Amino acid sequence: MATTTAASKAFTKGSPQGRLLKSSALWLLCLLPFALAAWQWQRGAARSAELAALAAAAARAPLPVDALATAEPGRRAAFAGQLAGPALFWRQMDGRVRVWLPLRLADGRHLMVDAGQGEAGGELPARLAGSGSWQRWPRPFTLAGAVHGAAGEVDAPDVAALSVRYPGLLAGVLVMAPPLAGLTASPLRPSFDPRRHYGYALQWLLLGLLLVPLAWRLTVPSRRTTP
Repeated sequence: MATTTAASKAFTKGSPQGRLLKSSALWLLCLLPFALAAWQWQRGAARSAELAALAAAAARAPLPVDALATAEPGRRAAFAGQLAGPALFWRQMDGRVRVWLPLRLADGRHLMVDAGQGEAGGELPARLAGSGSWQRWPRPFTLAGAVHGAAGEVDAPDVAALSVRYPGLLAGVLVMAPPLAGLTASPLRPSFDPRRHYGYALQWLLLGLLLVPLAWRLTVPSRRTTP
């Protein structure tokens, strides 16, 4: 009991140990914005590198469709195939849907084609040919109760169900450019903007620079000379 009382008195408000603890906590708080600024800057750099890689891939020569299995995202390819099943209508935040069409290729494998954005339903071609940009399977954020599936209107595509339904399905989606007649083009690049991360990094950096003088004023005793 006496030991506990002595320890509590050692960290009272005016004690040296208490002041040291307060100063340490305050300086750690000041360092946090700098750590967050570095993290946001790294995220911005990673996003910029990702967009640059997509642009470089898109500028390269188109691939044959049978080479998409090992292709990097952004590569272009021409395709042709028979409609292999019902369309998948992936609902978007703006109320439109992305129309995904499963195609059976000449070698028996299957390819999912993003034909564009529009409204659910409508007549679909029995055979489809064109060109597009290769993308990995999307991983959309969904809330509890969201509908996942391999056909019809869904909140997110069910990749596992698609792979079971269409044997030999290539692991990705080819986004048509130009899109199917009557539809608008689906986005060929991610929606994120690296400049946002750089902006957040600058904000955190400025906050840290503002906190440092305050922490210095509160923790470092002033040395005043008496006349």
